[in-house]
Amino acid sequence: MYLVFLRRSAQARLRFFIALFLSLPCAWQAQAQTGTVTGSLVEQSNGQPIPFANVVLLRAQDSTFISGAQTTETGAFSIANVAFGTYTLRATILGYRPVRRPLTLSAGSPAVALGPVRLASTTTRLKGVVVQGERAILTDNLDKKVIDVSKDLTTTGGSAVDVLQNVPSVTVDQSGAVSLRGSGNVTIFVDGKPTGAAGGGRSAVLDQIPASSIQSIEVVTNPSSRYDAEGTAGVINIILKKERKDGVNGLATVNAGTKDKYNTSLSLNIRKGKLNTFGSYDFRRDRRTGFGSSFQTSTFLDGNNQQRTRLLDQNELSLDYRTSHAGRFGIDYTLTENQTLTLSVQPRYNRRQEFENEATRQSAPGNEQLPLGSSFDLAANENGFNSSTDYAVDYRRIWDKQARRELTANVVYTPIRSENEIISNRISYDDAPFVQQRQRFDNTINQASAQFDYVHPLGEKGRVEGGFKSVLRQFDADYRFFDALRLNDLLSNCFRYEEYIQAGYATYANATGKWSYQAGLRLEQTNTEGRQFATTQDTTFTRNYLNLFPSAVLAYDLTKDQRLQVSYSRRLNRPGVNQLNPFIDRSEPLETRSGNPGLRPEYINSLELGFQKFFGQSNSFTTTAFYRQTNNSVQRFRQLGFNEQLQAPSTNTTLLNLARGTAYGLEFVGSASVASFWKINANLSGFRNIIEGSAPGTDIDNRNFTYTGRLNNNFTVTKKLDIQFSANYRSAAVTAQGRRGEFFFTEFAAKQNVLKDRGSITLRVSDVFNTLRFNFDSFGPGFKSVSRNKRETRVAFLGFTYRFGGAQQPERRRRGERGDQPQQGPEDPSEGGID
Repeated sequence: MYLVFLRRSAQARLRFFIALFLSLPCAWQAQAQTGTVTGSLVEQSNGQPIPFANVVLLRAQDSTFISGAQTTETGAFSIANVAFGTYTLRATILGYRPVRRPLTLSAGSPAVALGPVRLASTTTRLKGVVVQGERAILTDNLDKKVIDVSKDLTTTGGSAVDVLQNVPSVTVDQSGAVSLRGSGNVTIFVDGKPTGAAGGGRSAVLDQIPASSIQSIEVVTNPSSRYDAEGTAGVINIILKKERKDGVNGLATVNAGTKDKYNTSLSLNIRKGKLNTFGSYDFRRDRRTGFGSSFQTSTFLDGNNQQRTRLLDQNELSLDYRTSHAGRFGIDYTLTENQTLTLSVQPRYNRRQEFENEATRQSAPGNEQLPLGSSFDLAANENGFNSSTDYAVDYRRIWDKQARRELTANVVYTPIRSENEIISNRISYDDAPFVQQRQRFDNTINQASAQFDYVHPLGEKGRVEGGFKSVLRQFDADYRFFDALRLNDLLSNCFRYEEYIQAGYATYANATGKWSYQAGLRLEQTNTEGRQFATTQDTTFTRNYLNLFPSAVLAYDLTKDQRLQVSYSRRLNRPGVNQLNPFIDRSEPLETRSGNPGLRPEYINSLELGFQKFFGQSNSFTTTAFYRQTNNSVQRFRQLGFNEQLQAPSTNTTLLNLARGTAYGLEFVGSASVASFWKINANLSGFRNIIEGSAPGTDIDNRNFTYTGRLNNNFTVTKKLDIQFSANYRSAAVTAQGRRGEFFFTEFAAKQNVLKDRGSITLRVSDVFNTLRFNFDSFGPGFKSVSRNKRETRVAFLGFTYRFGGAQQPERRRRGERGDQPQQGPEDPSEGGID
């Protein structure tokens, strides 16, 4: 069908596309007297092609932007449908001097072939000093923030979790859970595609992505209809590094940290002709200690209907070992000059062993005599592993004669296995022999997605875009509970869950004068089925729903370096498999957990108003006002109970749809060069968070102001020594039944280049003043608790990195190469439409 589609005439193809994608209004504007400009960009020194450079035509009289294109893999470019006249062609790319060429299109000369246009590198060697172009650390396009983390020294030896801790608007807790503007419901992509992070252990996968392999992080707080509608707060897209130099190139890194922490990685890229082969391997060994305490006051009715009060005091010590192996292997093959095919596989293996010792002591006000055995010690040992692999096929097609026209398709399959994960508990009473319990988890997840996207340009700045996506997720959770090493069928459980999502979308974007706009609509059909197999209960549930998700953005360029923009999107958050499984998880005897098969999806309406100002080449300031309303808000809810075996009050946590949640606030992001040797970037946000609704036995109304901030300083001390110092702060935040405490931490790093800049030695110290703590206060009908937790966070890493292969030239990278969406934006706000 697609081949027939591609062979249609221009007008017939457009009519087909409009009918297929919800009949978006648009019209062709034929131009009678037009011409074409063609040519190629090559390096002045060696004649090698320069791919993914920006080529624009400016009116000769006033330098007004007329049209533009981007060079292909071979450096070729073509700009068609240009009205007759006199123009200046400008070619630019990071690391090269801009080039201008005058040209004239007329009836006598409608086609201008410039041939090879040579660009000179800006790299200059003066007495051993190398001066070259450098991309900005933070680029804010208002609809998304792009943070270049490739030179963030404070993540040396870390993983994607460490990188995200330094990203504006993002916070990461002690378990690796990611939040964006206070919401933990975030969709995470890697190179624009779902991975094991989507639907199967998000933090485990992020732990296995080495920081050294990440080029940038994209934060999309108000996504367009092209993106999946899933995710309350938006989308985080992790962009991995890509090598584009010919020949053999590679990077080897080894890091050692205090108290038994190691990681090493090797990446290799071989590019020759039409074939590019790449591969990487990362090994990580991490040992962390921790301690915590909690104090809970509980009031309940005993068997004689008498009110009793218990004071529960718990202290815990923990030791956590994690070992992971992660690889990435694949090939890029250039089928033709305009078509590429990529095959890749990314295996991951993670093993974890955790030891916990917990002392629980009960008391009661007055002289009440407590039953024997009400105080006890718990020794727990958790041992298990999980593995996952992403198998991906990507296809991309572009057209020389139509800049910005693009066809992409990809298929991703991810099997995730978490087998033989065992939690052994040994409970010792003061007056009785110990009791042994064991739990075994065997979980299997199969996830697959297929996606097709097409972008068609309309005129100079407009475009229409559409696509389809199909997602399948299958979950199989097997839980076995053993009393004194004997299987207890009454407390064991099997849970099966399947989720099918079919989606289609269409967007239309254009610009006129100083106005730019984009509108889109996404349609998603969701079909789910879950079944629990257990001795005590056998539950089956299904849920099917069809939803529309509109999005819109409108921008106005106040001046060449100032832009005002407003955007809206509707999104949803589907309950996950663990949230729906109704069986009780007894991993913590006094803090059990269970899902709720009656959960409904959350629906989110998000509105943003942003202003952006540029100051010169490297200084910028952005402020964004945002409002987010969540209907059917899913919140954790704790209820008080009593554990007869341990003779102690216990709580069970489940999830409920608690009416509505509201968040609104302001965010400021800025970057500046204070001096030639000192650069800073900072962000500050403050928002009001309101959670209100009804739950069994209580009404919920919890609200507060939350503030987050980060300041990063980069110092160039000498030509070979860089130093970085950063500080992060987050104030307290509310939940439905509690309050998460504030936290603050600082990080320091230094890098010394050696071996003619092919090698570097790095020193990094995380949480310099050991201030990072995670505290939580919670309350509910009949109980109030205070918990304090401290994980080992002050760690010193010493590392060495060596780059080998081709010449150390600036990386040439296509603007907006994100894997998920081609960026159609211009070089500056006056030169085009919205991404």
